[in-house]
Amino acid sequence: MRPARRRPRWRFPLRLTREGVWYCLITLGVGAAAMNTGNNLLYLVFGMLLGLIVASGVMSDVTLRRLEVRRHALSRIFAGRTFLMGMSVANRKRRAPSFSVEVEDMLEPGPLEKRCFFLKIPARRSQQTSYRYQFARRGCYALTGFRAATKFPFALFRKS
Repeated sequence: MRPARRRPRWRFPLRLTREGVWYCLITLGVGAAAMNTGNNLLYLVFGMLLGLIVASGVMSDVTLRRLEVRRHALSRIFAGRTFLMGMSVANRKRRAPSFSVEVEDMLEPGPLEKRCFFLKIPARRSQQTSYRYQFARRGCYALTGFRAATKFPFALFRKS
C-alpha cells in the first residue's frame, strides 16, 4: 500500500485583492472575446494581460524572499499600559531591494491588529520601526512568529 501523497504547499500563500478580482475578470472577458472572434489583436492583448499576472507573482515572490525579521521589546511590559515593540527587517539579498513589505506579529490565536510597514528595504540593509500595543490582562502571551506580506508590484494579489 502506498503512502498518501501530500498536497504541494505554496511557498508564499496569496490572496486576490479587490483590484485583482476586477483585473482577472477583465482578463477572462478579453480571453473569451478573443476565442469568440478569433481576432489576433485580442489574443495579443490577452497574452499581455496574462503575462502581467505572472510577472506580478514572480516579482512579489522575489520581494519576500530572504527577509529576516526580528522583534525588540523597547520597554517593560505591564498589563493595561501601552508599551513599544520594535521590529527590524533585514534584506539578505545581494542586489534586489524589497518594496512595500508589511510585517505583523502573530499571537497564539492569530495575528495582532498592529502592522509595521516598510516602503523600501535596500539590498544588504535593514530597517527598524516600532508600534504601540497594550495587553488587557496579566499573564503569558506567546508571540509565535511573524507574517510578512506584500502587494508589490501591481496590488493584484496580497502574498504573505
